[in-house]
Amino acid sequence: MAFDDDNFLDDYEIQELIERFESQLENDRLSFFDADELNILIDYCIQHDDLNKINIIADMAERFHSDSPIYNAIMAKKYLYVQDASNAMKYLLSDNNNFQDPDYYVNLGYAHSLLFEHEKSIEAYKKSLELLEEGSCDDIYSSIGIEYMLLHKYETAVKYLIKGLKGCPDIAEQYTEITNCYFFLNKKDEAISFFKKEIDDNPYSINAWMALGNCYLRMQLLEKAIENYEYALAIDQHYEKAYTNIATIYNELDRYQDSIDFIEEAFRNKVEKPILYCLYGEAMAKTGNKLEAVNNFKKAIELDENIAEAYAGMGFVFCDEEEHESAIKFLKRAHQLAPYNMDYVFVLVEQHNKLGKYKTSLKYLKEIEEATPYEMNLYIAYMEVYILLDDVDKAVKSIKKGLKLLGRKAPLLYRLAFINFVQEDFELGMYNLEEALSIDCDGVKEFIDFDPNFVLNNENILNLINEYKNKNNK
Repeated sequence: MAFDDDNFLDDYEIQELIERFESQLENDRLSFFDADELNILIDYCIQHDDLNKINIIADMAERFHSDSPIYNAIMAKKYLYVQDASNAMKYLLSDNNNFQDPDYYVNLGYAHSLLFEHEKSIEAYKKSLELLEEGSCDDIYSSIGIEYMLLHKYETAVKYLIKGLKGCPDIAEQYTEITNCYFFLNKKDEAISFFKKEIDDNPYSINAWMALGNCYLRMQLLEKAIENYEYALAIDQHYEKAYTNIATIYNELDRYQDSIDFIEEAFRNKVEKPILYCLYGEAMAKTGNKLEAVNNFKKAIELDENIAEAYAGMGFVFCDEEEHESAIKFLKRAHQLAPYNMDYVFVLVEQHNKLGKYKTSLKYLKEIEEATPYEMNLYIAYMEVYILLDDVDKAVKSIKKGLKLLGRKAPLLYRLAFINFVQEDFELGMYNLEEALSIDCDGVKEFIDFDPNFVLNNENILNLINEYKNKNNK
């Protein structure tokens, strides 16, 4: 959304206007403001994310200036701020708008974007470019780039995103979108080259070093990613995101002591963000220091009471300690704060299963199914609950439903094969086992772990497994 910078007042007069407005609000004695002044004020309030004041200004515009073309602009901005594109469009398409105002076309473009009318959005943004002076439209190039991304036209998108870099208010976000375009196009090397050139042009650009590190991270070149994040830290030893990214990688690599040492360095440099305490707690828990882990999760919550990772971390510690009720309490809170993180829900299911609360487990699984029906672990979890309920038929149906939706996935086939054997349908069991082995032979370890004695004492099953292992080793 764009706001009008082409004001009739100079900077001093604008500041004086804002101070007068704020003072009158404080004293509950609002006086008359003309339409142009209200237009400036609503831009100011939008930039400061103050919905209450935005509504006050819109009410004043409606009361005193409903016949003015600027009234339409003010009301459109109000509705665009709350992303109510339909109502915004009513004012944008009114007959008495100034169709030579570039700000009008920028707002029209944003409204079309909210309505998923991306072609029309691009058209409006390009019209604004025709009315703007060169050098004042970098953010419009970025907006056009985003619209082309939404149309999956990544070649065109990246050209506009790069063109919009110069005046971009959020370079880090712009770099992320450029990276996304290159990776969608499978041009990873071009992404690397682009950010290396950005670094050559500005060796002290933290954002460029971070973006290059993020490219390597997406390519799973983790040591290279760490190296580039460290360059960012060399420029600014207080750069929190670099600490977070490196610590996260260390935890993912099970290098927990490295993570602990690194985060302690961040703390010594007065970088004390909630997420770092979460990562520190995770590393402490993995190294067996559960008490210190809990203390760090609590510290994260003190700094940010709505940080899901901290509640989840507490929950995982209690899971390890077999304190299921406590685990559920914290994991439920994590789930409330991050409802789309399915990992939390799956652990909640596990904990309810251990307490024999299978109906609650099924309720959570239904929630996952409604949100992400193509999640393979969902059908595995359904199977496990139904097995615990001694309802083998429903367990089989769950796995078959997963196979129908997701295709012939080895983890599902291994489980179906095992159930077949339990039901003494050896022919069907061998058929499904062989198909699973042909897809992912390494996954057979999980199959064996279901019941090692049964598998190891069945000559036919062992021969089939060994046959595929030998094929894989050739």
